[in-house]
Order: sequence, then C-alpha cells, then structure tokens
Amino acid sequence: MGGKGSGRKKKTPEIREMLKGVIPLKKMLTDDEIQVYESYVSIYLGDFEESDLTSGDMDDIMSLAMNRVLEFRLLESSKGDADRQVDISASIEKLRKQTEKIKENLFSRRKDRINPNEFKGFSIVDLAVKFDQRKKDEMYSKVKKLKEEEKIATAGREDYSGNRYDTDTTEKDLLEELD
Repeated sequence: MGGKGSGRKKKTPEIREMLKGVIPLKKMLTDDEIQVYESYVSIYLGDFEESDLTSGDMDDIMSLAMNRVLEFRLLESSKGDADRQVDISASIEKLRKQTEKIKENLFSRRKDRINPNEFKGFSIVDLAVKFDQRKKDEMYSKVKKLKEEEKIATAGREDYSGNRYDTDTTEKDLLEELD
C-alpha cells in the first residue's frame, strides 16, 4: 500500500495564478510596475483559452509583460537625460526584438493548436441558414403571441352589438345597415 505515485494528485496552480500571484513580483518590481505587469498579463491571457495554455506559453506571457515593464523602467530612468537615452536605446531595441520573437512563438503555437478539421465543411451558407431559421422562429413566436392577444380581445367583445340599439338610431339607419 502506498508508495511512490499513490495518493491524491497535487493540484497545480493555474497559469493566471502563477503569473500574478506565485511569482514574487514585490521583490522585483515597484507597485506601479506590478500594476503594469498584471495589466499586460491580463491582456495577453485574453487572447487564449486558459485550458489550452502550456508552461511554455506561461513563460512567454511572463517574458512579454516583464519586457514591457523593463522597457518603461529604462525609458523612465532616462527621462530628461539625452546621453542616457542614447545609452539605453540599444537595450530597448534588444527588448523589442526579443518581444517580437516571443509574440511570433506564441502565435505559431496557438496556430498549431487549431484543429483544421473542426470547421471543415462549414461555410457562409451554413451561417445564413442558421440566421434565417432564428429569424423565422422569432417571427413565428411573435405571430403566435399576436393571435393569442386577438383571441382574448375577440372573446371580450362577444356580446358587443355596436350602436345598433342606441336610442338615437332611426329606422332608416337600421334598414340601411341590413342592406
């Protein structure tokens, strides 16, 4: 009984939790930088289904967000100092190139995960038919509702005889109505 591999499987943290909570951001970044980092992580995670994310995706998303924070940090540190701006321009350029490479990797992995057979045989005609059926169903329910309202209104007027028996109606008017 027991032994290696037995027992309950440990629950691994979710990628969103890892990117925002488990990584010791407070040791590396200021409060403002943490806010920027977490905003970028949220934006990047919005492009993916969390169930499809892998550890490689997590690393890339973390690197993308961190590169943005570092880029802002470098730009902020050189504010107002032209010599410093020239010095850090090479570093910023390297960060941007690395960011583009990471984005390409994320894109290609995401593209590889798409099942090309999932939407095979699915066309604009299928969408149009689905739309027409939905519209038809909506109109049918509207007509049905209006007919029910008409029945209720008609039933409420069964004993209504109009102005035929009003005292100001003459015999001539009654005869004209009968013709």
